[in-house]
Amino acid sequence: VVGDVLLTDGTRIKAENVQYGLPSGKNAFAVIVSTSYGGGVGKAVGLQRSASTLVWAQDGTTGYNTNFTGIQATRSGDNSSGYTFSGDIDGSDNWEYICSIDPEGTKDAATNYPAFNFALTYGTQAGLTDTDYENGWYVPSIAELCEVYKNKEEIQTSLDAAQGFTIGTNSYWSSSQSSSSNNNASQVYCNDGYVGYNRKYFDYNVFVLQAFNAEQFNNYEYTTEISSVEI
Repeated sequence: VVGDVLLTDGTRIKAENVQYGLPSGKNAFAVIVSTSYGGGVGKAVGLQRSASTLVWAQDGTTGYNTNFTGIQATRSGDNSSGYTFSGDIDGSDNWEYICSIDPEGTKDAATNYPAFNFALTYGTQAGLTDTDYENGWYVPSIAELCEVYKNKEEIQTSLDAAQGFTIGTNSYWSSSQSSSSNNNASQVYCNDGYVGYNRKYFDYNVFVLQAFNAEQFNNYEYTTEISSVEI
């Protein structure tokens, strides 16, 4: 469920048990943020966000000037009642799509697409090299980003237990292209959940997601038994 903490040994701490902390010798690497996509798949957020704000695409580049029509999501509702989205709501393949449109620019993601480069290099930065969880991290779609905001309190409790980042009131990039302008992409303001569309050269924070099947992780069972002794 939302708030479950995933551990690198293939177990998970249920959200209801995060108050007891991490067991000794166990390493957390992600927190479940959404289970609304069906099929036993949960989306989990990595424990680190970008150390600094990053641009979606550098000003003047192909990525900045291109309207990536295949990664757009149409919103309805508002931040007070909650948004709903149609169109591209799964961000896991958005970078692949961008690569198909801009094969030259994406070869140097660190220069041309810094926000996406954070996701591409996240496994190494987070110390997950040579584990099953090194690869597959991605910048969330605007729909997934709003799911995180909606569950912000539960997620933050688990992030704190796992010594992860603070979501706070920062603004975060999504991987979703705005339909209003070639130069704009979507982000969420986590002070109030408002979805904005701003220039791709603006600086915002980035966090990353990965999808996991529920069957991949067994529950870590806390022992609550108290030993009796003779007095």
